[in-house]
Amino acid sequence: MSTILRTPDLARTVDDYTGVLGFTCRQHIPGVIAVVEHGPVRLQLWACGAMPGPGEQADSHVQSWRPEQHSVAVCHIHALFASLRQSILRAVRTSVNGTRSLNVHRLPEGGPVLQPWGAWEFSFKDIDGHTVHCVDWGLCQRAGARRVRGNDWQVGEAP
Repeated sequence: MSTILRTPDLARTVDDYTGVLGFTCRQHIPGVIAVVEHGPVRLQLWACGAMPGPGEQADSHVQSWRPEQHSVAVCHIHALFASLRQSILRAVRTSVNGTRSLNVHRLPEGGPVLQPWGAWEFSFKDIDGHTVHCVDWGLCQRAGARRVRGNDWQVGEAP
């Protein structure tokens, strides 16, 4: 299942997710929708002016765009955080004082936090100001999910 985020500038948002946050674009219909993935996180990015497709209803509650908070259930949250952090630190700019990451503030410094209710959690922000809140309830360990190479994830026998 994927989470839906609306954006006022789809091309800019896709560039941010793929170029800065390290997501892979799985589908892109310019001016309408893009589907991006990073490990267990799959997001649908919809352009605000996009018309509903065949068989879809227009959402009367979405009159204009505004940043929102979205929760996403994930597996292996520490590996996801490390991969996002590596992608963000790779996106650097050169300034008078040298090279520095301009996006490091978009992830928490300490990584995922174990909450009193037993879930590991962290949030990151996209270029539009959306907050994507990642939550790992530890269910994947019991289901035998494992990370295979790079950003590829697979459910199967535990190693």
